[in-house]
Amino acid sequence: MEDTAQAIANLTRERWEANAQYWVKVIRERRDRYRTELTDKAVLDAVGACEGLRVLDAGCGEGYLARTLADRGADVTGVDVSQGLIDAASSHPSSTDKTTFVRASVDDLPFDDDAFDLIVCNHLFSHLHDPTGALSEFSRVLKSGGRLVLLTLHPCFYVENSEQGAMNSVPASQYFSPRGVDQKFVVDGLESPSMITSWLRPLEFYAGTLRDRGFVIADLREPHPSPQQLRDDPWWRKGFPTALFMLLIAERR
Repeated sequence: MEDTAQAIANLTRERWEANAQYWVKVIRERRDRYRTELTDKAVLDAVGACEGLRVLDAGCGEGYLARTLADRGADVTGVDVSQGLIDAASSHPSSTDKTTFVRASVDDLPFDDDAFDLIVCNHLFSHLHDPTGALSEFSRVLKSGGRLVLLTLHPCFYVENSEQGAMNSVPASQYFSPRGVDQKFVVDGLESPSMITSWLRPLEFYAGTLRDRGFVIADLREPHPSPQQLRDDPWWRKGFPTALFMLLIAERR
């Protein structure tokens, strides 16, 4: 079992390295409307005021969210398993000196206990074959009373090609077990070089795993377009056929 998990982790890392420059282009050219028009705002609203906080951006990618939080006064450390993405984050000009980027796995964070006041996971968990180790590490490096803000694909409704309008129900035989959706990213007409697997688990997995690692869920939100967006923009009507995202806010006891 351990060999299988390690093989999956290695494959995931290889795929993200292959896709690194693709994602740098997508993010820096603001091509991902799900982020720019919906989920970024939801994450920042959940974070709230962050001046002076020590923040871990787990799965930071090319660093745009870390830079945003630093501009709001936080001291931010970004980690990502992809060296290509960390290199892009580290080399990007910043308006502050409040960002640091480190290549690391979220299963094995190189930080002291109680090192952070806030952890942000923006579109990370669906790319982890098993998030249990990451949640254990988050509990370790987050101080008591600190918050975890976790934005991921909606485990109840996301299916293959949801972004292209697919809306299929997930049968119980699949929903209650970990399931992987294999597909290439297609963003604004750009297709990723490599396939990626999005891993989804039932809601009870998140609730139970967070509880067992010392967290209390404070809020659960489902970011979605406004009635006006759905009425006026055919892109949203096609690209948001059902709830696609879940945002959890949890506090460490």
